Amino acid sequence: MKILVAIANYGDTSGKFIHQLIDSYRSFSCEVDIVALSNVEKEVAEGVEVRVGLPISNPWSLPFSHRDLFVERQDDYDLFIYSEDDTLITEAHVDAFLEADKVLPKDHIAGFVRHEIDPSGEWHYSTVHGHYHWEPASAFEAGGDIFARYTNDHSAAYILTRDKLKVCIDSGGFLVPPHEGRYDMLCSAATDPYTRCGLRKVLCISRLQEFSLHHLPNKYIGKIGLAKSEVDLHVQKLTELHCKRLPAASLLNGRARVRHTARYDRDYFTPEIASIVSAMPSRDCRVLSVGCDAGCIEAAIVAAGHKLDAIPLDPVIAESAMMRGVQVLGADLSDPVRDLSDNTYDIVLMNFFLPYVADPPATLRAFKDALRPSGRIAVSFRNWQEISEIRTRTAYRRVHPEEQVGDYESSGVHYTSSAVIADWLSSAGMRAERTIYDISQKRMQLSRCTFGFADRWIARTGTVLSSPI
Repeated sequence: MKILVAIANYGDTSGKFIHQLIDSYRSFSCEVDIVALSNVEKEVAEGVEVRVGLPISNPWSLPFSHRDLFVERQDDYDLFIYSEDDTLITEAHVDAFLEADKVLPKDHIAGFVRHEIDPSGEWHYSTVHGHYHWEPASAFEAGGDIFARYTNDHSAAYILTRDKLKVCIDSGGFLVPPHEGRYDMLCSAATDPYTRCGLRKVLCISRLQEFSLHHLPNKYIGKIGLAKSEVDLHVQKLTELHCKRLPAASLLNGRARVRHTARYDRDYFTPEIASIVSAMPSRDCRVLSVGCDAGCIEAAIVAAGHKLDAIPLDPVIAESAMMRGVQVLGADLSDPVRDLSDNTYDIVLMNFFLPYVADPPATLRAFKDALRPSGRIAVSFRNWQEISEIRTRTAYRRVHPEEQVGDYESSGVHYTSSAVIADWLSSAGMRAERTIYDISQKRMQLSRCTFGFADRWIARTGTVLSSPI
């Protein structure tokens, strides 16, 4: 076997980690040729070809240089590897990839995640964060292993066989100018085979560690990503859903139908939101959270002394919520209201849930019966009325006028503000009593100086609390 490796290496030095990558490739038992992609002339290492030049003036376009290289040499190698200069690929990774490639359907391809290692030696999967999530119904068996779909296609690297490379080239989505969209330009360079070339990236969850690449800087620990122990819970649940043929429905489709940005997708790892906790009564009460993700918000409500049940976004992310001590209901997520008892809860929390349903007032009406007499509904929302959000959305419309973000029929997500939430509540036979906004520390003084009048234009999120039913 002959392997061609392309490593993006920006700057006038070779960097801190590329030599670890080179040493790894040179330890392979087969023939490996290494090409460093650079914006300037330099010597990286003896025997390493340096290919100089940016595709366009943007420095983040450098990774796209590997496309021409792979096309030029498509018939000279059996395997093609692209990676950033801090992501380690070993021969064991290549062996695992080739084993999976033999058993997967032709339009599927084995992908990788990335991990980092903390000082205690624990792994943290930096790929797992934000709006990215497992698709609960995607697990399937091939060649004795179980594979599933994770929505983050970026791992800063990929491997293609010669046949798969030709599929990518023939698709017309490979040899394209540098671009960005749901991924920034740097990430798009490593994800196009999965997002534009017709290949479906899946992860081998029965051997996930063998398909995980070490991000050598270990710089995201504590910032983004999830500890291996928590991801293991997700993998166990995916395996259980597949092997026991359990219901694998999701509560909603949190992916906005927008091609050029992911900023309007539903987050699966929402941090504690102060306005939500503040909206809870001072006395102990029973709360139903509709749209629970990893459970940080719900855990904070429980810590405040309330009893809480949660309807999760899906049965996989529910494992994270339960790990945080959240009581998760076993409701049918395709019809979550059906199994609820009437007159049970003091508060029903719509946890960033309503923007992703077709008819928010109808959804509110459906959950009203779960409230006790004098119960309330709390609706958390992303504040599209915030000034910086308006500026961002205005700039976005100039570039992509065809994408009507905020129009549900077009984008799958509703525009939300305190006024919109109040209208939804009114249509459902309720009245908005007050809105609590989440004001950042740097904007707190402005809020105080305006006695809260400016809050609706400076807060990114908020919670509307209805009057008692």
